[in-house]
Amino acid sequence: MYYGWILLTALSAIYFFSVGTIFYGFSVIVPEMIRDMGWSRSEASLGFSLFGMALGLSGPVAAYLIGQFNARTVMSTGGLLAATGAFAASYMNSLAYYYVLLCFIAFGLALLSVVPGLQLLANWFARKRSLAIGIFMSMGGAGAFFAAPAISALVQATGNWRHAWLVMAVAAFSGSVIALIFVRDKPEDKGTVIDGGVPLTTSGAAATAAVLSPKVHQTAVSWEVRDAIRSSSFWIIVAAAAAVVLGHGIVNSQGVLHLRDLGISPVVAASVIGMIGMLGAGGRLFTGILGDHIDPRYLLASGLTLELIGMVLLIFADTVVMAYVFAVIFGAGNGMAIVASPALVANYFGNKNYASLIGIRGVVITLSTASGPFLAGLTFDMSGSYTPVFLTFAAIAMIPVIVVLFMRPPEPKDPKGVPRLAVA
Repeated sequence: MYYGWILLTALSAIYFFSVGTIFYGFSVIVPEMIRDMGWSRSEASLGFSLFGMALGLSGPVAAYLIGQFNARTVMSTGGLLAATGAFAASYMNSLAYYYVLLCFIAFGLALLSVVPGLQLLANWFARKRSLAIGIFMSMGGAGAFFAAPAISALVQATGNWRHAWLVMAVAAFSGSVIALIFVRDKPEDKGTVIDGGVPLTTSGAAATAAVLSPKVHQTAVSWEVRDAIRSSSFWIIVAAAAAVVLGHGIVNSQGVLHLRDLGISPVVAASVIGMIGMLGAGGRLFTGILGDHIDPRYLLASGLTLELIGMVLLIFADTVVMAYVFAVIFGAGNGMAIVASPALVANYFGNKNYASLIGIRGVVITLSTASGPFLAGLTFDMSGSYTPVFLTFAAIAMIPVIVVLFMRPPEPKDPKGVPRLAVA
């Protein structure tokens, strides 16, 4: 068996245990933390913003460390850091402690999960790249489906939100162990080549045809970072991804609070967040399957459209049925868009500098969206309603939807700046 599939299984398990459990588990215990610690919603939501900012800004650090050491070392170390932070969080007793620990946990997760995972998949897969990314990222949603209601039930049964952080610590430690055992940086480390067949570096049209799909643009040239960031296509992808992350951040930080305000029970509200994760997993897998046959830009635009529709429906989710309708539409859309964006970066700009480009993408997205949860919480504290937040997001998200549909694949340029065709 091609080792890339074994690696994909390991990376999926890491994503399931780390991001699926910690990111979504954290969101469902916030109401209990607010009540117990006496915080306002804006104070608690600032934690989400800091968490997201630390996670995004740590992306380039993860890319740099992978280049200096190797992915296995970086990921296993990140898991230990996240586990340590989560364990310490079970003893938090102040707002400042809460903020510091969330940043520490986010840094560990950045080293453990998205950037190294996507770089590894770009190294190991070409023909099935979108499928591999879809499977990998769907595990975060699957983790949410199980973790969010389970952690909520644990807290409701014990009356103690601190136990949830201990569960998250175990999950992060599990990811560290899996990385240490299974992660290998490149196919050459296992005596094989990308996809277990013809390598991308083989010259000639036959090699290119063996890797690339005739229906989906995949560059046969790995772009330099400086050239990629001068491309308008790169920034269009980043802008669309920022809208996707902004919407998810608002829902993940405020969704349970909003649903409980509307009269939805705590466990049902948590299960709605879990369902968003599960439907997101389905959307990610669906996009992964289609992304090798349909241009991911169409999937990105479609997913973001569903996400903004779901956000509007959340305003009226005052019954269990409406809450689940929101979860289905928003979750599926978010899952589609989440996978399509990194797949487009790999398809358009190659795998050589993929981690660096994903890291830059993460920093820009973080700087443009990190304040979303805090502003959403502040808006509620000031107005007593999330409706202005949800409607503003829907209006903003329409812009990248339209632009992405008219985007075209970039063409590499020679040193004189003249466009040329990509060649193997």
